[in-house]
Amino acid sequence: MRHRVLLLGTLALAACVAESHQARPPQPAPMAAPDRSQETLREIDRQRRWAADALAARPPADELDAVREGDKDAIADTRKRFRRLLTAVERATWIREAVPEVLRGSADPDRLLAAFDAAGRNRNEALSAADVTARALATSRGGNAISLDELRRALQVSRAARESEQRLSGNLGRAARQGAAGDPLQRLTTVPMPPQPPFVEATAQYLAAHPGQDRAMDSWPPQLAEERSEIRAAAADLPLPQPEAADAGMGEPAAGMDDEDGEPIIPGLDAGTPDGGSVAAADGGTAAPGEAAKPVQVSGDLRRLLSRRGPPLLIAQRPGGLTAFRYREERPCGVDRCTVTVDYLFDAGGRLLRSEVVKP
Repeated sequence: MRHRVLLLGTLALAACVAESHQARPPQPAPMAAPDRSQETLREIDRQRRWAADALAARPPADELDAVREGDKDAIADTRKRFRRLLTAVERATWIREAVPEVLRGSADPDRLLAAFDAAGRNRNEALSAADVTARALATSRGGNAISLDELRRALQVSRAARESEQRLSGNLGRAARQGAAGDPLQRLTTVPMPPQPPFVEATAQYLAAHPGQDRAMDSWPPQLAEERSEIRAAAADLPLPQPEAADAGMGEPAAGMDDEDGEPIIPGLDAGTPDGGSVAAADGGTAAPGEAAKPVQVSGDLRRLLSRRGPPLLIAQRPGGLTAFRYREERPCGVDRCTVTVDYLFDAGGRLLRSEVVKP
């Protein structure tokens, strides 16, 4: 009897266990990781299409010639094209950064590799086209065809692309050193950036046409410190705006210019000029009564001005220890150019601070 009870209890327990297993839902199999590369490829295709449109719409040579001549319509169209080219550089940079993140495990690595290589070519092509466009805008007779802020943004876009490519080179180098056989990252190759940094020459040309505005670069972000130095060096090698032909060769050489190696001094000027006249300064006036006239060191900006422009029409002391050197020159006025009188203001060390158009 006892054996029968034990047998029945064992059978009942086995039935309960079997029933509980049948009632429990089956566990799902582990899901495969989603292939994010397909979504990235769709976005890459969109970015490539927009970048190609910008490259196809780059300004033709005749439009750039019209920009240099100051044509208003050409300037307006070219500025739009310039902005689109900068955006194309940013799109190509994004593609170069996105491909390595999804290449491993992708079902379509060949398409990703082709997009990666094409983005490198398109980026450099867009940078080159934008650089040519910026030079035309910076030298336009229209005067304000491009702004210093627009040139700063172009320099930032160029630097971001360069830094992105440097990071990419380092990451691909580490992947290659790991020696993983068949790693698709080892199929990626970097593309050298243009040897001449884009937009440096264009910005230097802009500063040459707008004396005194180089001080605005002091507020640029620290990341552009290298570009700022290159721009100032390039601007120092460019000729200053030339005066009208009637002024060329007039008067005696400016004081101290006989000694090319030294840094001569122009003595204090009691609001006087080489011919005994006085400067009627615009928005500045002459030195305050009782203010001592300060000597001016012929060096740096002032030396370059005197060597390229010759003696000024007038020299006068200004408030704050500044000295004005007056010239006649052509400057943009609307779509044309007008002959105006300009005072260049220097500090005691010969540094150009600003220029002022003298009101008639």
